[in-house]
Parts: sequence; C-alpha cells; structure tokens
Amino acid sequence: MTLSDVVSSMTDGSGGTTGGASLGSLASTSAAALTALLLYRSYANSYPKTGPDRPRLVLDSIETNTPIYYFGVGSNLSRKKLENRSMCGKKIHILSMEPCVIPDHRLAFNMRALPPLEPAMGGLEPLPKPSSAAASTNGSNGHAASSSSSSSRKLQHRPSSRPLKSYEKEECHGALIQLSAEDYDRVYKSEGGGRGAMQGYEEIVVTCVPYDASHPPVQAVAYRAREHVRLEVDTAPSKRYMGIIREGAQELGLKPCYQRWLEDHPVQRPSWVLKKVAMHSVMVTLPLSFGLKVRIVQHVQSWLLFRVYVLPTEPRWKQIAGEAAACLILLPTACVGFCLGGLLDAMGLMPPMLQKWIDSMKDN
Repeated sequence: MTLSDVVSSMTDGSGGTTGGASLGSLASTSAAALTALLLYRSYANSYPKTGPDRPRLVLDSIETNTPIYYFGVGSNLSRKKLENRSMCGKKIHILSMEPCVIPDHRLAFNMRALPPLEPAMGGLEPLPKPSSAAASTNGSNGHAASSSSSSSRKLQHRPSSRPLKSYEKEECHGALIQLSAEDYDRVYKSEGGGRGAMQGYEEIVVTCVPYDASHPPVQAVAYRAREHVRLEVDTAPSKRYMGIIREGAQELGLKPCYQRWLEDHPVQRPSWVLKKVAMHSVMVTLPLSFGLKVRIVQHVQSWLLFRVYVLPTEPRWKQIAGEAAACLILLPTACVGFCLGGLLDAMGLMPPMLQKWIDSMKDN
C-alpha cells in the first residue's frame, strides 16, 4: 500500500473523515506542546548560569561592617517604602538621606516584570557614550574635550535599551542614602538580591553629586536591570508604581523640572476586565514560580504577553486589540486562579504575602 492509499483511506467516507480529524487534532496538540517547549527552552537559555559579581565597594562594607551609600530610584525614593522593605519584618534604619544627581545615567523602566499589571520596574541605566565624531569636535575646545573624555571613560557599561520618554538632561535624580552594612543587605535581598542566576538586578558603582554643594560627591551602589531581563525599549510603568515614585520625588525635594518629567511620563492603565483576569492568573503563576520553582508557565506566558503588549502612547484601537490578546493568553491560568483563590479564601489559607500583593494591585 502506498502513502497516497493510506491518505485516501483516512479521508474517504465518514470513518475516514473522523480518523483524519483525530489525526489533525493530535497533530495540532503536539505542535502546540512542542512550540511551548521550544519557547521555554529559548527563554531559559537566555538566563545566565550564575549570579552577578558584587562590587568591591559592597564587599568591603560587609567585611568591615561599615556604612555604605546607596542610590535609590523607583519606589525607594520614598522613605516610608524604604524603611519597610525588609523581608524579615525589621525596620530599615536610614542613617542619612538627601537628594542627589548622577550624570550620564537615566531612570529606566526596562526591567521585565509582570505585564499587564506591572510591565516593568525601574532601575539605573548608563547613557550612550559620545560618538567619535562628537569627541573630535569637542577636541577643538580644549578643556571641554578633556572633560568629555573623562566623562566618557566613566561609563563602564554599554546600554542596550532606549527610553520611552527622555528627560531633558543627561542625568538621573534620586536619593543618596547611607545605610549600615546589615540594613543594606536587607534592602538588597528585598530587591531580589542573593537569588543567584535568577535575580533581576545587578549592583553597579556610580558617583553621586548631592544637591547640597557643601557635601562632596560620593561613590554609591545602584541597581541596574541585568541583560536577561532588560528590555530593548522601556515600557510604561503602572499607575501604582509611578505614583510611589512621584510621591517620593516630591517628599525628597527633587528638582521641579525632574518632577514635571515624572508627571508627564506615560503610565500603564489596564482596563478593569484585563486587571481582573491578570490578578486571577497571578494566583497560579506566582506560587508555581516562587513556591514550586516551576517557571515554564510564567516564562511562556511572559514571552507571549510582551509580543502583544501595546504602549499607552499608541492609538486606542491598538490598545484594545492588545488587551483582548492579553486576556486570551491569561484566561487559562485565570480560570484556575479564580477557583484557587475562592478556595483559599473560604478555608482561610490565603498566604499573607500574596494577599498583600493582590491588595496593592487593586489600587493600580
């Protein structure tokens, strides 16, 4: 019997049609499973094998148990948020906290997080080095060339992401915070530090210039998104997250022009329907990823969600289409999460940390 005879026997008559449909269904299921597996392997292979090296500045502070300066951006602009960051419940004691600026860096929303509720988190990102053409032009200006060259040499990291909305100056404003070595370690762990290859931030050393001219510039440690979670283009932060940053910037007294930039920066505002679906989905993906260490569901889901993600600056019809696609991607885990959440609530077994996170998302 030839191959054509086999195909004909499967498609001739009602029995053949049923056999063909069954074979087609099996092939579709196998293709979907294989696609999911390939996506997971591709995503997993993009992760580094080891954690980031820690700067000498940090290691010396830990070894000698001496205070260290930390540059806070994002939610750590808020004193209240920073004081309550400790994972063990102990209050963070801030030795000093003042506004400062870092030249040649920017606040970047480029650390991949949990779309659509929290598309990305904030971190520090070095700005591109001056081009050779610009350097030669500055060379004719004597002292300006020397200053530009010196500034260029300080940029040790090559940036790989672009801002959604640029600040008018090539600098980042934030909080210069002095902490004990023990309290800094608590902040570091609250930001995912110590998780080895899986952690999202790496520590970099920067020079902070305090607003108060009587205080000299100091070396401080800051957090930058690692390459495996660093987006090529910034996303819009959630309304909740940006609200914390704006509040902290006002409380700290950052320059008015910088606060205006924060006010004007686009934020993500998911619809009520998408937010509900996403919150129920998180009831499944977070325990799987961080409790059972089964990350394939979240990895595949995240890969798909960023493929359909639409910025709030895009036309409304694109945003609606993107939200519809996101709902379809999240729907399977959302259905399971809805049942699981109801069961945990009824039995009084809802984990406190998960409940706290859900409550914070309700204000997003």
